[in-house]
Amino acid sequence: MTIKDISFLNKEYEIVSGDIKIEDGIIVEIKEKGKSEKIDLYPLFLDLHIHGGFGVDITNSVSSEIKYLSKKLWERNVGGYMPTTVAKSESKILTNVKEIYLASKEKRYSEIVGVHIEGPFISGNYKGIMEEKYIRSCDIKLYEKIKNVVGELKVRFTIAPECEGAREFCEYVVKNGDYVSLGHSGASFEKTNAILEAGASSFTHIFNAMAPLHHRNVGIAGAGLLSDKYVEVICDFVHLSRELIEIICRLKEDKIILISDGIEAMGFGKGEYEFCGKNIYVDENSARDSYGRLAGSVLTLEKAIENMSKIVGFKQAIKMASENPAKLLGLEKYGHLDIGKRVKE
Repeated sequence: MTIKDISFLNKEYEIVSGDIKIEDGIIVEIKEKGKSEKIDLYPLFLDLHIHGGFGVDITNSVSSEIKYLSKKLWERNVGGYMPTTVAKSESKILTNVKEIYLASKEKRYSEIVGVHIEGPFISGNYKGIMEEKYIRSCDIKLYEKIKNVVGELKVRFTIAPECEGAREFCEYVVKNGDYVSLGHSGASFEKTNAILEAGASSFTHIFNAMAPLHHRNVGIAGAGLLSDKYVEVICDFVHLSRELIEIICRLKEDKIILISDGIEAMGFGKGEYEFCGKNIYVDENSARDSYGRLAGSVLTLEKAIENMSKIVGFKQAIKMASENPAKLLGLEKYGHLDIGKRVKE
């Protein structure tokens, strides 16, 4: 099919009008006609860190429910995502990834581009609301078991650099073509850099669930800011203040990845939910446990882009939700709009 006289962001992120020919959801031809002021068609977004949404909790869902989440995300221009697990028992994690793998066979809507294992290889001191009883040292055998379940799906781990066996684990995962992100950690600047040298490629929700930056000890957060690696940002102005996000943008603008960190309540409304084995209370802007600790978010990627636009402008915010995560994972059919890219028809 050919969509005529549509306005879109081209590969230079200029707003133009033109005709786009699409076959099987992939752009095969573009004819630009000139500048435009409105946008009808956006690059598809990618969410690399999402625990659920629209009534679906990935940790406790079967494949049919995860497919429903894929459909709801597709309606909001999310072209691909990484369902994200939490610290649980080995058997529970393997059950989770099996259901995610089964759901990944559905390609009509938001595509499951991999699985994000957030925990159990984290610090007990920076676990957030995750259950401490499931936190453990890095285990290459668990990685291999996960790979045996998910096949060709990409796997991305969040680990703490101070976790026992972190360097060997990171080297092994990266050597096998998968990804390590650093977070839920109080690691020193030096220990963090050692794991970056081992191949870690990103930081999980920077500043959240990690040691704060101190003027004489910048630690893992400082390492993230000074590195050339990608950093996840939860841009809801709750997890991070607007001022801190401005600082991150000045240092890392081309290396920021917007995430939702969404839980079951995202897009579903206020009320009481369960997450990580705890009762969670959701209002208009946040999800918290009974102690007031943040528990994931209710932020949609659309809202994250809207918020970030107030700081860096709309076009740059779109890059943070499309091109940057696509580059991290080497997803060639996502990113800017161009020939060979997937698009919402």
